[in-house]
Amino acid sequence: MIRMSRISSNYTLLAGSVLGFIQFAALGADTGPKEATFSKDIAPILQRSCQNCHRPGSIAPMPLLTYKDARPWARSIKEKVVTRVMPPWHIDRNIGVSKFKDDPSLSETEIATIVSWVDHGAPEGNAAEMPPPRQFTDLDQWHIGKPDIVISMPKAYVLKAKGGDEYYDVEVDPGFTEDVYVQALETKPDSVSKWCITARPI
Repeated sequence: MIRMSRISSNYTLLAGSVLGFIQFAALGADTGPKEATFSKDIAPILQRSCQNCHRPGSIAPMPLLTYKDARPWARSIKEKVVTRVMPPWHIDRNIGVSKFKDDPSLSETEIATIVSWVDHGAPEGNAAEMPPPRQFTDLDQWHIGKPDIVISMPKAYVLKAKGGDEYYDVEVDPGFTEDVYVQALETKPDSVSKWCITARPI
């Protein structure tokens, strides 16, 4: 069963959410700088937690690669991160496991940094302090690496732009002729939703 949530009411997502085996990692939290700048403080956060989706050719409605990209969206970015709508990572931090490897969610420090940046006019800062641009390759199309097999849904499911969360049962036949261990599974939104499976024979 796939749970489909809205990232924004301004665009429509096709069925798909990332699934996989996840390992633990550490997170930190304290207060952010009083006067953050995009080049020094915000760009690294966007690179880690946002640009995988917010870039040309990916799922998000606008890129956040440069200051010019991000500045018009500053207030919206603040609202979305404070309410933890963005980045989409709907793990209850107060119940059960709360720390994961490759967790894209923001720490309290990172949220405070973004709030400070917006509240002080969203300054660009010194362009020389910008980190090198993040490099994306074809492998970034699949977070779990090159898949052993890619399966498409028989019929695409279109998630409406507005409304409550929907639960949709998907049945796909991977066509395996022998028993296998599934090492990782990822789904991706597309004109035809795709399933990626990394598996090995028993």
